[in-house]
Amino acid sequence: MKIIKKIGKWFLVLLGVLIAFILVVLLIIRINSSGEEEPFLDEKGDVLPNSIAMHEDMTLNGVPQRITIRGKDKCNPVLLIVHGGPGAPILPVIYKLTGVDLEDIFTVCYWDQRGSGLAYNDSMPDSSITLNQIVEDGLQLSEHLKKTFKKDKIYIEGLSWGTAVAAYMVQKKPELYHAYIGSGLMANLSLSEELSYEFALSESQKHNDTISVNLLKQIGKPPYIENSKNSVTEAFEIERQIVMKYAPIKLETDFKFIKSMFLDNGLTFSEKFTDMINSPESYYPAAKILQPTAINMNLMRDIPEFKVPVYILQGDNDHFTETSVAKMYFDSIIAPSKKWFLFENGTHGVQVEYPEKYRSIYINEILKK
Repeated sequence: MKIIKKIGKWFLVLLGVLIAFILVVLLIIRINSSGEEEPFLDEKGDVLPNSIAMHEDMTLNGVPQRITIRGKDKCNPVLLIVHGGPGAPILPVIYKLTGVDLEDIFTVCYWDQRGSGLAYNDSMPDSSITLNQIVEDGLQLSEHLKKTFKKDKIYIEGLSWGTAVAAYMVQKKPELYHAYIGSGLMANLSLSEELSYEFALSESQKHNDTISVNLLKQIGKPPYIENSKNSVTEAFEIERQIVMKYAPIKLETDFKFIKSMFLDNGLTFSEKFTDMINSPESYYPAAKILQPTAINMNLMRDIPEFKVPVYILQGDNDHFTETSVAKMYFDSIIAPSKKWFLFENGTHGVQVEYPEKYRSIYINEILKK
């Protein structure tokens, strides 16, 4: 009986310590959740006079969308980042964490597309989340940035799915842009997916990974069709997870990323605990809605020519947007000028895997043009 009481006493002590620890962690997170972007400071701790660090839920074509704008000097050129997915917005904290630093040479705008991220709400009808509408939103945002920062033109960079969105934007209004930059080029997802599936199956067989082999056989070769065991979107996710297993993006540890996200003042306490850990359907429903659109996008067919300089940054081991397909498209492009930058041992995130090389391309190639 005494032993049981003693165990019970120690259990209560440990429980109390655990609760106290959780409360302290929550307090630290709360203190670092002002919802205000971290400003750029000089050596004395004063805000740099011509810097900008802000975010807002801007209404684009009638729909609120989160934009974050950061830069040390508003006189610098403007760069619009078009995120991937579909439906996978980029938190600026990821750039801070991985060492990607363009905010001293550009005024950078990070845009959460409709159907994605912190400005999304359930009242938005699925029918309004389309590629054409996202392109129109991006063009309106580009006009806004051009006018706000008094620029004749801006730069635009697309990441993965964003490479296609940005390409359609440049095709529609080339006069808005200095140059098109594509990282992880989604040139023809249907063809790319066939090669990606072959890579995943080959690597799984090579490593005697019977679980992955069976999963790949279950979903079948692309184009994926819905069956009794998985939807089309789930088939994509299964194949993507296996590709990631054998060609992972080389990022910092998950713990470091999570810690940085929860200590980022740019997000409120609610956004960190409500929005950020919500289900995919409530944080980025565009992923499911736009998947059929993504698989049918074909820049080889739709955009053979650009009216602005083109720069492609591609990992030689990218099996999400297959490098061979990206290169085939690049070689066929007609443009005033074009440059291909291959990152050795790079996968589907060269900007965060090799931030120094990525930055040097901007400084020594893109801005010098």
